[in-house]
Amino acid sequence: MQHHKGNADRPGKNGETVDWISIYKHGHDGDAEHPLKYTFLSFFREDPKTVYRELKRKNPRDAFWGVAELTLFVSTFVILGVLNWRYICFLVPFWYLGHCLFYLNGYYRHFGGNPDEPLAWGVSSYDKLYNWVWFFNGYHAEHHFRPKVHWTRTQTLRERIVEQQRVAGVRVIKPPHALAFLDPDLPSLKQNSRQKSNGRWNLKSARLQEGAN
Repeated sequence: MQHHKGNADRPGKNGETVDWISIYKHGHDGDAEHPLKYTFLSFFREDPKTVYRELKRKNPRDAFWGVAELTLFVSTFVILGVLNWRYICFLVPFWYLGHCLFYLNGYYRHFGGNPDEPLAWGVSSYDKLYNWVWFFNGYHAEHHFRPKVHWTRTQTLRERIVEQQRVAGVRVIKPPHALAFLDPDLPSLKQNSRQKSNGRWNLKSARLQEGAN
């Protein structure tokens, strides 16, 4: 919801990030948080009340159905748990680890990106199998630059802006995002925090660019 407003931004003067799930939100001195902490703790940092308030502000109907979905999920969870306690023991670990995998994937879609450069907000992987199976999810830098472009057109978008991406220093990894810790050119946390683009855009121009989508 806030992700494409903040685009994995670093904390501002108030110590907060616009992006609720930014990898820098719980980091220190401008560094990204350690991937293991981000992966395994982000689940416990989710705030349904904040999400509900933002949904209600934008579209009360969406907020209603969000609450309905959550209520049905919890009710199903409780009923099946009462019928057979083993269900809880089976579901909870997979439910939690599924969220962890989501956050692991999200971490490396931004680690090594440049929060100050719209073209390099995301990190891309062009592994063919990964993109065929996951609807071109690997084209994440392109997705952040033009979030309204349909996934079937991200390859075409990249072909149009590939030279601009090179100049902006867009990070490209070899493996799929969830396996990015295996990438041979993976930067350290300190190296990542010092990355700057050659053509740095200010925040105002970034917002203007978003509005042009």
